[in-house]
Amino acid sequence: MIAFGQGSSAARAILLLASLIAFLLALPSLAAARDQADWSGVWDSRWRDGGAVMILQQTDDRVFGTYPALEGIIEGRIEGRVLSGTWRDDFGIGTFTFAISPDGDSFTGRFGTGEWWTAARVGEFQATRFIATPDASTPEATMRGFLMAGNDSREGRTDRIAPAMDLLDFSEDEEPVSSGDRLRLATKLFRILDQLTIRVRHLPAPEEGADTVDTVLRQAGTNVSVALTFRRAETEDGAPAWLIVVPPAEQMERDLRRLLVRRDGELRHSREHHDLQSPRDTMRTFIEQRHVLEDGRNQLFLRTMDLSRVAAATRAEYGELQGRFLKRVIDRIGFVLWQEIPDNPDQRAPYVHFRHPDGDIEIVPIEQEDGRRIWQFSADTVDAARRLYVALEDMPVAEGLVQEPPATAFFEVRDRMRALDRRLMNDVFGAEMWQIIGLGIWLIISLPLSWVLAWLVAKVFRLDRATGDLMSAKARFLWPLRLIFVAVLGLVALRLLGFPQAIELALRTALWLVLTIAGGWLAFHLVNKVSSWFAPSADKGRFQDAMLHSLATSITKILVIIGAALLLAEALSLPYQGVLAGLGIGGLAVALAAQSTLANFIAGLTLLADKPVKVGDFCKFGDQIGTIESIGLRSVKVRSLGRTLISIPNAEFVNLFLENFTKRDQIWLHKILNLRYETTPDQLRWVLAEIRKLLLQHPQVTALPARARFVSFGEHSLDIEIFAYVRTTDFDTFLAVQEDLYLRIIDIVDQSGTGFAFPSTVNYLARDSGIDADRKSRAEAIVKQWREEDELPFPEFDQKTRFGLMDQIEYPPEGSPGGRRALEKRDREREA
Repeated sequence: MIAFGQGSSAARAILLLASLIAFLLALPSLAAARDQADWSGVWDSRWRDGGAVMILQQTDDRVFGTYPALEGIIEGRIEGRVLSGTWRDDFGIGTFTFAISPDGDSFTGRFGTGEWWTAARVGEFQATRFIATPDASTPEATMRGFLMAGNDSREGRTDRIAPAMDLLDFSEDEEPVSSGDRLRLATKLFRILDQLTIRVRHLPAPEEGADTVDTVLRQAGTNVSVALTFRRAETEDGAPAWLIVVPPAEQMERDLRRLLVRRDGELRHSREHHDLQSPRDTMRTFIEQRHVLEDGRNQLFLRTMDLSRVAAATRAEYGELQGRFLKRVIDRIGFVLWQEIPDNPDQRAPYVHFRHPDGDIEIVPIEQEDGRRIWQFSADTVDAARRLYVALEDMPVAEGLVQEPPATAFFEVRDRMRALDRRLMNDVFGAEMWQIIGLGIWLIISLPLSWVLAWLVAKVFRLDRATGDLMSAKARFLWPLRLIFVAVLGLVALRLLGFPQAIELALRTALWLVLTIAGGWLAFHLVNKVSSWFAPSADKGRFQDAMLHSLATSITKILVIIGAALLLAEALSLPYQGVLAGLGIGGLAVALAAQSTLANFIAGLTLLADKPVKVGDFCKFGDQIGTIESIGLRSVKVRSLGRTLISIPNAEFVNLFLENFTKRDQIWLHKILNLRYETTPDQLRWVLAEIRKLLLQHPQVTALPARARFVSFGEHSLDIEIFAYVRTTDFDTFLAVQEDLYLRIIDIVDQSGTGFAFPSTVNYLARDSGIDADRKSRAEAIVKQWREEDELPFPEFDQKTRFGLMDQIEYPPEGSPGGRRALEKRDREREA
């Protein structure tokens, strides 16, 4: 059995290895299959000064394509996800390199010259619109097709006017017109027509047997007019086709100059219509911006509508919803050509686009707060948008437009409900029946779900534990959490249900009220909870100042209360900006009345932030010395050496000269020794040398910058300065070291045979032996020996002697409880 098991294990190992090898061998083919890109399709391409719609067809690793607008051809070979090849059209020939995106919906490339070239796939409808030749059966159809192509050619996309080339008659030019010249002339003609207001449906119909139709087009708000001629031609199948006769280039240049006089001779830039200076600007901006709503950019879209009747709390969401309703209504009225809408900036009368028993669509001039005037869809139009959509919902969209898919969850749900049963669209209490049913479903689902979510959050963050005070954890955390989840789910439901404004505003206000109060309550007590986590650390001194912890907690609570109040004001559409301004004026008055209190408060914050001292520090401030006991918002309390408690206002304390003894790393030893004038120079040298030895040998004194120097002739003495640092931060220890040094210095002075001087007058009434002659002689002999042996330690010991002397003194001294002999004695006693 053992042998069989071993064989089975070996077989499994071999099988596993073989599978792994097979997988690794298959990886290249899998990668190649994954990297194989599909280039076939219609692509809308752009480059720096133009673009073109390309039709590509892939066969194995070869790609062939055309871009009809410029009569261009593309050929290339695929390597992985890169397509390289050549292009040629009427404007030239060159090379290119494209790299397709991972999703296959776009590519990025460059010309052989280094300029960029990008593209994105387009759908069937867009491809047909950008490539197919428009209808030319009537002057009206021809004008409509040319204007549509021209509108698509804005922002440098002159290629998109190319499909309309077959709508134009270039026979007025004496010389043959090349493809590039035809494109330039067509663009010039469109620029002229774009300055006019054209009611396409009012163009004259051709008379029986007539070969031409003449019309005069006028510029809105001026007396400038332009004559235009349509000429009859025949298509390949013999059907009539009415073509626009393109005037000579010189005539078009003159016409364009006359039309641009109103604009000081300048063409409009591509984004100027966003200023909403005419009904045409507003309609164009509204329709263009509708397509960027999914990207979250709705400010310009909302600006095209007068939302003054919509509450501020719901203005963004409700305005966007009504705008979507309005766009769907306009799509059902008819295809909008910008040139059919007046562009007169001086117009005063409203522009009425559509009339209906349930409401009108009108664009009116609105005065702004800054005094400027813009054109917006009227407030009545915004109010009527939903009613108009309900009335026109069954009408198909206009020819040339695509049925707009549900852009939001609201429209998707509503379309499904309508398809399920039209009775769900019936009005119930000012809303549709399905909305009322949805509100009930929200209540049924949100309550138990909120209870469960609140319980989970409380468990995870341990918010359900008793706090030991009168208020339970449920009141502090659980109930606010439940209400918050109910309110949040309710706000999500409102966005999904899309109630009319009256119901929407009432429900949204109630939910925001609950959310703000519950959220503020929860945040307030969460501050306490988080504060309690850090409170033990502050008590143990891990924070430099426990008061900072208390101050931070209080300030956070105040910010929570202010934030909740502002959110509540926003939810209730209260003008909280005015309230804040009033608080600012009132705060200024209070600040003037409580100037000293505020000065102390600010100084207290400065002390907490800068921390020149902290509780427990021993320091000198002004002419006082003591230990800091507390730093408050108003004053600093100091325990003096006399054990009295001194209270100093913060504003005064921060301006005092502070000397913090606690923060010393060493303590300065500085003393002037006064020796008698009878001291001889050699005696003085010996004393100086011995004191320097003492400072170097003492283990509690730093070697640098320890020094002893003869510094002056005093009135009664020869003065020696002792300057050194003691290795301690404890003042009691310093006093002990200082005492030891002073006692040893007394011994040195005594051994030198001299003595300490004192500021007094001595009257000798009896014989006095004076200084000790023997010791004087001994000191002088030692100095003489130093001099003879070149070892005189002035101005300093040599380096070898200096290092040999360092830390040689026994400290604590022999005979003290901490001395070496006492320690050895205690060690022997312990061993015994």
